Amino acid sequence: MLGIQLTELRSIAVGGLLVTLISVLIATTLLPALLSWIGPAIEFGRIRRRRTAAPSGRWEAWGTYITQHPWMVLAVAGTPVLVLALQTLRLQTDIEASDWLPPAMESAQGLEDLKTMGRHAVVASMPVVVELPDGTLPLGEKAWTAVLRLGDWITAQPGIARVRSLPTVVGRTWSPGAVLLLPSDARRTFVSRDRRAVTFDVIPREDGDRHDLASLVRRVRAADAAVLTGLPGSRISIGGIPAFQVDYGAAVKRRFWSVVTLAIGGTLLALFVGFRSVLVPLKAVALNLLSVVAALGALVLVFQDGHGIHWLGLDRPVEGVFSSVPLLVFCVVFGLSMDYEVFLVARIREARRRGVDERAALVEGLARTAGVITSAAAIMVAVFAAFALGDFVLVKMLGLALAVAVALDATVVRLAIGPALLCLAGKWNWWPGTPATGPDHA
Repeated sequence: MLGIQLTELRSIAVGGLLVTLISVLIATTLLPALLSWIGPAIEFGRIRRRRTAAPSGRWEAWGTYITQHPWMVLAVAGTPVLVLALQTLRLQTDIEASDWLPPAMESAQGLEDLKTMGRHAVVASMPVVVELPDGTLPLGEKAWTAVLRLGDWITAQPGIARVRSLPTVVGRTWSPGAVLLLPSDARRTFVSRDRRAVTFDVIPREDGDRHDLASLVRRVRAADAAVLTGLPGSRISIGGIPAFQVDYGAAVKRRFWSVVTLAIGGTLLALFVGFRSVLVPLKAVALNLLSVVAALGALVLVFQDGHGIHWLGLDRPVEGVFSSVPLLVFCVVFGLSMDYEVFLVARIREARRRGVDERAALVEGLARTAGVITSAAAIMVAVFAAFALGDFVLVKMLGLALAVAVALDATVVRLAIGPALLCLAGKWNWWPGTPATGPDHA
């Protein structure tokens, strides 16, 4: 994420790195020291339950069932997750969600007042700057004609109400007298201080489509400035909220696949070195991606389709999700999911090294780690669910996606789909390594 040239994402990346580093240091230094100092008193206040069976008995029974019916478990557990993941095909990230501010904020109330007045579109106005070639006067006839020509072309585009430029304010016909009588505030508004550029504002229609504005930004940037203005050597720049949204989304998309590739590549390498296996790392990455895609599918169902949207404090669906959400969900979920995978597979490998056969090792590993995985996941789900109840739509999206991803990953994926795949693969899980010296009954 540090490679993405967006300040907020880099801040999240630095914060995540620092938290991880400090947590590792505390867990390996301060925590053992405190536990040693506290000693048996750590059990003070523990609520003891009457033990009628082994605490892992239920998980052992579940693991045994998986080893006996792996295909059935895979079909029953995998089908709903795949259906949810397929919803991601409808995910919209090219346009930022509208009305994302908390209603109680003064800025949101002011925006609502502008809608009531029929002036809401002014918020999405786009300033256009025309940089003039050397020797062209900003108030000369050539520059005047260039601004008129460009303004007329923009006005004809879908979703545009009008263009506010110097010619539209004082008159379309250029004359030396009109230029000389221009008030100083008009000059400062439409002409740069160095007199090398002129500017004007593009006002969208009140009922304009955000997609149309984004398309206009892309068309202006891709077009030949000399053709649009009739002034060779000129340059056009366009800004405003629609242009910011286009640039923000482009910055995320430009680095998205490099981030994904780096995360997947690093994970595959680390797991291959740790487990001396080819299949285990590939399965881990595939299941991680499944959890991420399923979480994004949940965003589509809730925020775009509106299913259960009222439970999150919103009165209607939004146009799409913020372009940064998929990236953040991928980075966070990929790290959390890999923890659960390592917990499970490491215990299975330990059992295999003791000579336990493949199926029994799977049952033992599942019984030893299922409680830890579900407990850790329950804490994370509670934290992320609290995010979903926040006021900002962006935070709601992150909270819902992360809560769904962790809940699915720690239950359906790691405790059903993953073990079923391990069972079906048998001894090939550890190829080309040799995790066990005992008999293999897989």
